[in-house]
Amino acid sequence: MAKRINFELKEKMVSLSGACFWFWSSFYSFLDSCGVARSLQQRYPREAYNKYQVMRNLLTDLEENNQIEIINNIISNFFKLKNVTDRDNLDEKKAKMLLEEFRDIVGTDPIENEIKKREHEKYRENYKKAVNSQRSQKKQLEELNAEFIRLASLQDETPQQRGYKLETLFFDLLQFSEFEYSKPYRTPAGEQIDGHFRYEKFDYLVEVKWTEGLTKQKDLSVFDGKIRGKAQSTRGLFLSANGFDENAVVKFSGDAPRIILVNGEDLSMVLSGHIPFFDVMKAKVDAIVRFGNIHLSVRKIKT
Repeated sequence: MAKRINFELKEKMVSLSGACFWFWSSFYSFLDSCGVARSLQQRYPREAYNKYQVMRNLLTDLEENNQIEIINNIISNFFKLKNVTDRDNLDEKKAKMLLEEFRDIVGTDPIENEIKKREHEKYRENYKKAVNSQRSQKKQLEELNAEFIRLASLQDETPQQRGYKLETLFFDLLQFSEFEYSKPYRTPAGEQIDGHFRYEKFDYLVEVKWTEGLTKQKDLSVFDGKIRGKAQSTRGLFLSANGFDENAVVKFSGDAPRIILVNGEDLSMVLSGHIPFFDVMKAKVDAIVRFGNIHLSVRKIKT
């Protein structure tokens, strides 16, 4: 069903067509700026119609074809019009009075209203998407956390088997955290690397272990050898579910350390949503650079 213009508003636009335009070229230019098609304008040639009649017929046609956007353009352009276009030939005082009456009826510019409306709708849509994205991310993190808890409670699998699954979980976390990474691979020399990721300008080799007790110095030594055999910009992240022997931590701290240590408690803090992994990396890198502390506890990170 065609939408009808308010009668009083329509009559005002008809009146303004003759009151504000003397030359047909100015009138046609106004219609062009409103988006009124030339083919529609040509239905009512100036030889047979005056400007009042042309505007009335155009508005009726636009109504019948539900061209609301073009009608709003006409209203908006009249709303913005401050004076007559051909002052020497028209009653300027009368035109200004009609324009003021027109603006009083309209209230606000319909195009500006539409822009604000669309901006508001866009904001609402973006907000809705952000909320849905947060819900989805929260669900993903909850699933990773549930998997970590499940691994910790397993009784029928060896530590090595749990280590492989922890490795998969860690790379799922990297993907969730939008880090650039690669999964486990072997070097051309046959060296096994549990994976790698990039943070800032450094490459981090990954080592993941789930042992019966604390990870010892021997394991850190092997991993340190893998790192030092690579480019100077290579560092390492060692994830040990059950933590590290204190002597091993002391051994690899202080003198140009290149290994960041993460234990099960650290990982649990991330997976339970207390702190993003990106913030953990930032704090742990800061600790290793400033203090040579390779095993900053996530619980000590201020968020």
